[in-house]
Amino acid sequence: MEYIIICDFDGTITIEDTVNSMVDKFASDKWRNLDEMWMSGKYDAREISQKILDMMNTNEIELKEFVRGINIDPKFKEFIEYIRKECIEFYILSDGFDFNIENILENNNIEGLMSFSNVLQFEGSKLLGVYPNTNENCKKCGNCKTNLISEINLDNKKVIYIGDGNSDKCASKNSDYIFAKKGLADYLRENGVEFTEFRDFGDVLRGVKSII
Repeated sequence: MEYIIICDFDGTITIEDTVNSMVDKFASDKWRNLDEMWMSGKYDAREISQKILDMMNTNEIELKEFVRGINIDPKFKEFIEYIRKECIEFYILSDGFDFNIENILENNNIEGLMSFSNVLQFEGSKLLGVYPNTNENCKKCGNCKTNLISEINLDNKKVIYIGDGNSDKCASKNSDYIFAKKGLADYLRENGVEFTEFRDFGDVLRGVKSII
């Protein structure tokens, strides 16, 4: 049996949600009203995201320094070492931004991980979000993880999904094994979907070993 591992980034690999953290730092509290609109699923996630970015007062250098200070799960490196040894495909799918992912992984000396996310561009003092993987028939997320899994998993391997939040709901339900925490765990529990709850990647590592 062959497996593919799909993993969220914000709040899953990282201890905190990097997008929420950077907006808390560089924008007014009014952004939370927009976040509630996104969570409702009734609005175009790209439009909400850009409105939040428009509230931010920072630049590339300042933001880079900030996000590189965000910590990752202390067991994540050990997990990556194991799946590399076992030659298991691993992809990060994030509804956050490439800028955060790349800087945090680099700051933790983690190289070679494939990721698919929204793109953050800097145009002077303006932050611009680009969303190459939106599902035009849904638009609840900027980065449609369900579609991406279909595109990545061409060999129809068993999918192991790891996540924690709103953008993981659809994709996780279409996976074979789910490791969930926080809001995603609550959602799956409420909807009667089988999953394994985890606290950190030590729990995930033990679970993945038991599966394969």
